[in-house]
Amino acid sequence: DYVALFDETQGKIDVQGWITLTNNSGTTFSNASTLLVAGSVGQSQGVRPRNYRPPSPPGNAAGTETADRERLGDFYVYPLADRTTIANAQQKQVSFLDVSGSPAAKAYYYRNDWLGRSDEARSADTVLRFSSSREGGLGDALPSGTVRVYMRDVRGQPQFIGESNIGHTPMGSRLALKTGEAFDVKVQPTIEKRERLSGDKWRTTMRYRVTNARDAAVTVELGQGGLDSWWKDTRIESESQPSERTNADEALWKVAVPANGETIVNAVFITRF
Repeated sequence: DYVALFDETQGKIDVQGWITLTNNSGTTFSNASTLLVAGSVGQSQGVRPRNYRPPSPPGNAAGTETADRERLGDFYVYPLADRTTIANAQQKQVSFLDVSGSPAAKAYYYRNDWLGRSDEARSADTVLRFSSSREGGLGDALPSGTVRVYMRDVRGQPQFIGESNIGHTPMGSRLALKTGEAFDVKVQPTIEKRERLSGDKWRTTMRYRVTNARDAAVTVELGQGGLDSWWKDTRIESESQPSERTNADEALWKVAVPANGETIVNAVFITRF
């Protein structure tokens, strides 16, 4: 597990990594040296169905840096600095990572599925971005686990704001973790017009109303998904501001929204459905 303390004003994050030790062996281990071996061990489990994974916020990318850790085949070994004692039937947590002041930033992201529309505005996702790189990051490979994120309130007390799971993450990776949904930042997608151009060709006009009830301007990353999920030759005929294709399936607009204001994005798609 990981505990992350995010300072939005400074754009910094402090991260502690904790190993949970559970002893059900029937024996007490006293003053024992402990190693964490991180990786996924292959096990024969027969044929398993593919699990659906919802789209992640943009910004995740696997790293290519080699961590300064002992290797065991394709696993990393994390020797704990201090010896530990754990009794039978006891569970305890031991720290293996402690990094302060690593750069981090908050973002807002909303993904609309193809032909998605809503009668009311829906919250954008709140996303926390940081890196595990040696320069400008946490500087380590990260075993899989749950990242619990906190921020300090006006009294200086840390308050829980959300959590997200990570897989085994190489050093040098970029991480974008959804921590929750924004209270004051909303998106309402609507289908303005849909017309058949020929047998299997359609023109779809979309309108996205992006609102901001905060007292500061924000940028919302607005994604339109489903563009090439089941067909090809999708193109954007016109749009009120330039988009970028994050992949074959999604167009992304970075929408600037003023404080206590709104921005409208319009786009016309030509598709085979």
